[in-house]
Amino acid sequence: MNSAGYNPPQRMIDKWSFWGVLAALVCLLPAAHAANWEQPAAELAKQIAAMAGPGPARLVVRNNSSLASAEIPAIRRLLERDLRGFGVIAGGGDSATLIRVTLSESLHGGLWVAEVVEGTETRVTMLPVGLGTTAAAGGPSLTLRRSLTLSETELVLDAQTFSVGGAQRLAVLEPERIVTYVRNAAPLVAGSEYASWIEDQHFAIGHGRPFPRDMRGELVAAGDHLFDAYLPGVLCSGTNTGAQIAVLCADSDDPWPVGATQRGFYNALRDYFTGVLAPGFGMELAPLYQASDIPRPTGTGMLVAGVDGKVTLIENRVLKPVSGANDWGSDFAVIRSGCGSGVQVVVSGSGAAAAGDGLRAYEIVGREAIAVSAPLPVEGGVTAIHTANDGTSATVIVRRDGPLRYEVWNASAFCN
Repeated sequence: MNSAGYNPPQRMIDKWSFWGVLAALVCLLPAAHAANWEQPAAELAKQIAAMAGPGPARLVVRNNSSLASAEIPAIRRLLERDLRGFGVIAGGGDSATLIRVTLSESLHGGLWVAEVVEGTETRVTMLPVGLGTTAAAGGPSLTLRRSLTLSETELVLDAQTFSVGGAQRLAVLEPERIVTYVRNAAPLVAGSEYASWIEDQHFAIGHGRPFPRDMRGELVAAGDHLFDAYLPGVLCSGTNTGAQIAVLCADSDDPWPVGATQRGFYNALRDYFTGVLAPGFGMELAPLYQASDIPRPTGTGMLVAGVDGKVTLIENRVLKPVSGANDWGSDFAVIRSGCGSGVQVVVSGSGAAAAGDGLRAYEIVGREAIAVSAPLPVEGGVTAIHTANDGTSATVIVRRDGPLRYEVWNASAFCN
């Protein structure tokens, strides 16, 4: 017979079972939490492997997010495991391939950014990650990659490749001269990353008026000769005579080409276009820094970056503001690729570049600029972006300090 204060044996068993189960759950919490990163880690590893290819690599994981530092080792282990499944062996201390993963956050949630650095080429991909630790749907449709073309101490305004005498030639526009290069047929010298081009010819640029402090210039392929070089108050024409190039320069106030059919009058005392176009669109434009044709569903439009920082679209002779371009810099180039919609706008970052600049690809959907790539970090400041002659990539000019030098990069799209 049980008294009122006596707990039956079954009750005691239930009590200890409860605390045992609770203790087991507590022990399993870290593993369960780490398991929540399985999907984003697997997806990011897949994107990294597509850029890096199989082989050894050095993996660096940085945490710039609100994640607790205790969670980072588990994420790293997941990345190492998933990379290994794709043939990428993380941990090669002397490998030439560096994989740098930054766990960061945006206004919309977590954002994991991976950079694959191989020699002079850097590729970047990003993965939106919900703060609830599940990968967000979608993601970037392409990855921007860049390759170094040339580095020199003189200011570079533009650089383009042309076919001369059946061979490729690189023309580099500086404020006081045009320099041409030929490809180096000999094997690259160990430790020399710029040996693929050898200086061949150079031509002085004569000008009757002093150039402004803020210099701009552009090399444009011409129809009846090799190229035209536009500078403030000066026009140079390049022609090919067999395997050699001849250049003639003269003072000129001719408008610069800003599209296939439009030309813009340049303010030779400053560094922007006045807003007057010829033949024009039947409207008055504010001063603009850059403009370019862009394919639209109804034909061809023109994308315009104003001096006031606003981006607009001229379509069917109507001026339309573009949203989503608040963080654009003043330089951009329209390229054609096999990714996404097939046409992207490669844009530099806005603001000062003291801590480094960046590149990013956008698509113009309706009147909105949609980011379709992760930001590609740039060590230094982007001073100019021009569409390459083939239309599929962009020429990017970067200024780097300490010591001062200018680098010419080629930026193109890599489909995810």
